[in-house]
Amino acid sequence: MHFTTATLLTTLLSTLALAAPAPAAASKSMMASTAQWTIEQAKRVCDAADTSCAWSFTINKHVAGVASTPCAFTTPKDGATPASQSPQTGATCGGFQVTTGWSGQFGPGNGFTTLAVVDLANRLITYPAYTDVQLAGGKVVVPDQSYAPYSI
Repeated sequence: MHFTTATLLTTLLSTLALAAPAPAAASKSMMASTAQWTIEQAKRVCDAADTSCAWSFTINKHVAGVASTPCAFTTPKDGATPASQSPQTGATCGGFQVTTGWSGQFGPGNGFTTLAVVDLANRLITYPAYTDVQLAGGKVVVPDQSYAPYSI
């Protein structure tokens, strides 16, 4: 009987050990250890027909001795998609590459545009986002918004 109990206990414990989940792999934070970037004086001005939108803003990385980078580009209408909802696929602003994408996933009146602002030399990226309401009428977005950059 002692042999049977020991065998049963060993079998049970080894089954549990085999069924145990593997330990989680260590994770790595992709947040860069730099100051947040501020997108200053952001605005998008679209023509009345919504066939073209002009974006302008300044990228401030908050690095001592480094000037903010002005950025301006135009997004044209993409097929049947209005310019205010059309993507920008790669504007160059100094050492930055900027793309945009619009989403209406939250329903009518809740659209928003997300930018990807990439510092090519330092392999950093941040994702500023603005609602259609913030950008309406071509007004400057107030207050300026800051975003943490990620390492890429």
